[in-house]
Amino acid sequence: MIPASHHGHFAGSNRLWFMPGTPAHVSDGALVVTSDRVSVRWAYEGAPKEGELVLGGPAPSCRGDFTDTFHAAAGLVLHGHVQGSAVLLYGTYPAGDGSPDWGWRIVLDWCDPDHFSFRMFNVLPDGIEALAVDLCGARAV
Repeated sequence: MIPASHHGHFAGSNRLWFMPGTPAHVSDGALVVTSDRVSVRWAYEGAPKEGELVLGGPAPSCRGDFTDTFHAAAGLVLHGHVQGSAVLLYGTYPAGDGSPDWGWRIVLDWCDPDHFSFRMFNVLPDGIEALAVDLCGARAV
């Protein structure tokens, strides 16, 4: 699914937002990319965090199973497709307290030959999106 040209290790700043318009929590980030898996590492308030997105399904459709040690220990299942040099995934999660479910969108982008981008968005019930995570890694040697 992810081309061999972008397999390997990538490193860059991980930016994390809880609320739009607030300053990002910034830490060092790292990505390990294979054809069907993206492992991600970052930190929050000095504590190391890690996650993994496992991709499957017949292209151009795609399924993504995401888990992490931050907010998605139980895992999220997302569905989407490959579009050019990107994978676009979408899923929902319960907001709790009887509120409507929220959406979660993940975008993997390898249009730049020397970088790999991993972005995650919260999608409010009214469809408005808010960038939650942005990690654009440069190829690490």
